[in-house]
Amino acid sequence: MSFFKSRLPTRAFIGGALFFAFLVMLITSFLLFSQQHSNLIALIHTLIGIVMVVIVIWHLVKNSKPLMQYLNPLKKHGGKYTFTFPLAILIITYFVVSPFLGLSPAMEVYRLGQSLKAADKGAANEEYVVIERTLMPENADGQTISIELKKGPYFLWPQYAIWLETVTGEFVQPLYVTSAIGTNNFTNKVSKKDPSQVFTSHVMIGANVNPEDSLIGREERESKDTRMRPESLPVFLHQLGMQAKNGLFVPTDDSLSIDGFSGATMTDNFNYHVTLPNSLSGQYRIRLEVNHSFDFNEYYSSDRFPDDPVYSGDGFSAQPSVLYQALIDFDKPEQLLKMQLIGRGHHSGRNGEVYQDVSNLTTALQLVERVLVSFKQSNS
Repeated sequence: MSFFKSRLPTRAFIGGALFFAFLVMLITSFLLFSQQHSNLIALIHTLIGIVMVVIVIWHLVKNSKPLMQYLNPLKKHGGKYTFTFPLAILIITYFVVSPFLGLSPAMEVYRLGQSLKAADKGAANEEYVVIERTLMPENADGQTISIELKKGPYFLWPQYAIWLETVTGEFVQPLYVTSAIGTNNFTNKVSKKDPSQVFTSHVMIGANVNPEDSLIGREERESKDTRMRPESLPVFLHQLGMQAKNGLFVPTDDSLSIDGFSGATMTDNFNYHVTLPNSLSGQYRIRLEVNHSFDFNEYYSSDRFPDDPVYSGDGFSAQPSVLYQALIDFDKPEQLLKMQLIGRGHHSGRNGEVYQDVSNLTTALQLVERVLVSFKQSNS
């Protein structure tokens, strides 16, 4: 121990290490804030953060006595009382709370980061898609809702819908619906090469099944409006309330597309901005329902419900849809909200209930990594 004391000036080491670690954290923080996510940058940021924590703890231990004096608001410093410690706590607390309450500069900084990410051309495939839309009518003067979705590892070509409803569950309107759902346009027909084969894992991602060896795909344009997928997004479809002649809750016309609610499936991370037709007041629920075909697992295997004609039909429903929700208050200052997982839909779309038990879901819980919601008041 005496060797380190004589050979390693601890104050100089702590100061130098913290300085260079701070520089690395500053650079990586800016890159993570302004550019598309990089696992390498995130790893460097995390490792250096751990190093900083260790050094800071070491520093605090070595300087615990003067530190306790600084933290004591009743102790005089320089011969007089100061409010340095309470002021420091107040400032840090403000910046921690400001994103939740929509206080400046949290929202301005957030939007700056989104703009920088959207403009980032470093990723060859332009990982973020930015879409701006005004719902009918064209002279809409309501709030502009912004939804940022960061996809998970199993977000390939899912079906999803985003909508508004009251806190008591009354449907208000769609915000975005993938076109296959919005127009009931399921014309791609997939069937098993071997009808007796049982899928117990994700068909499209995984080492257990090769889709080319197991599936046959073809397009049947004449099947539009005849092949129906009530199990795809059952909570949304029941809320939407459009019912086909056979009693299934699916839209059978192009009204969602005509009104601006429906669009192509965005398969990358996206920032979606939508202006409401009219300004809203009070609390509402904003919900996202997402589902992916062929994501079987040990529980939701292809032979799990053999007597269910929908689940065991030609839709390859596999794991049911998952639901995310945020409570938004249009009367409060602009907020940044994170959608929370609240449950799943029925595995064959038999009803529109939200089931809280997600214990048998696996990859379905990794369709999205996070969904953030914010809004701006109308200019009127």
